[in-house]
Amino acid sequence: MYKIPRVNVIESDEGFSVEVLGRTGILYTEGVRSIRIDSEVANATTIAIIKDSIQTWNPPHENETVDNNRRDLIIENIRQAFHSQLKTIEID
Repeated sequence: MYKIPRVNVIESDEGFSVEVLGRTGILYTEGVRSIRIDSEVANATTIAIIKDSIQTWNPPHENETVDNNRRDLIIENIRQAFHSQLKTIEID
């Protein structure tokens, strides 16, 4: 289940949230960790995510790298959150 606690934020009851930071960024938060993901607004309903920008968590967790499995899970969580709002993502 998803809710919108404020503009541009989608929160999941599974413990993560996705925040659109304008035209060129997404903040993905999972528990106490967050990661800024490069993205670009493609159109009114689609955001392109730069997969290679998903590398390490933001401080103070910057020493924790994101492996391929975790990266795929993050992308899938973002995809589901956007889908709940009738929006889509593209992966670059």
